[in-house]
Amino acid sequence: MTAIWIAGGILLFLGALALAPVRLEAAYGGGVFTLAGRAGPLPVKLFPKEEATGRRLEKDSRRDVKDLLRRLPPPVLRLLAECGCRTFARLVRRVRVETLRVRYLAAGPDPYGAVMAYARAGLAMEGIARMVPDADLRAEVDFDAARPSLDGEIALRVRFGQAVYAAACFGIAFLRGYYRYKREKE
Repeated sequence: MTAIWIAGGILLFLGALALAPVRLEAAYGGGVFTLAGRAGPLPVKLFPKEEATGRRLEKDSRRDVKDLLRRLPPPVLRLLAECGCRTFARLVRRVRVETLRVRYLAAGPDPYGAVMAYARAGLAMEGIARMVPDADLRAEVDFDAARPSLDGEIALRVRFGQAVYAAACFGIAFLRGYYRYKREKE
């Protein structure tokens, strides 16, 4: 009988946790990606982590993310983007997007390439604007700039269970595609 009470208590706790509202905030700007969450009054910084000394790791995290992205081959980066977009589309249908701001500056030494990047970004932003009508989305082209840039932030209000489900869907889809890529490569 005690085991039934313990199992019931655990199920009740997990059910309450799955319904708990969570706010997720992600931002990318100047080469620095940050991810934070808030469960009720408790803020949680998910990425980048701080060292035990309390020193902020913005420069280290910027270097780590750039090194990771440079080492990944283009098919894996494309897979990462596709899985992320699919997961984001599923999640947006079920959650409340409080803030979505994206600014993309298409640039580069080739004017034709910059215009094509601008056109692709505009099409992608049009699709996002259909899902999130209050989004602040801007795509610009600058023929004098040397490199393209991307800045953005998003704040979502989700239930904990939805966030875990979205993370699991992303992870499973990415791992399937990655193992398929590895098999094709061999």
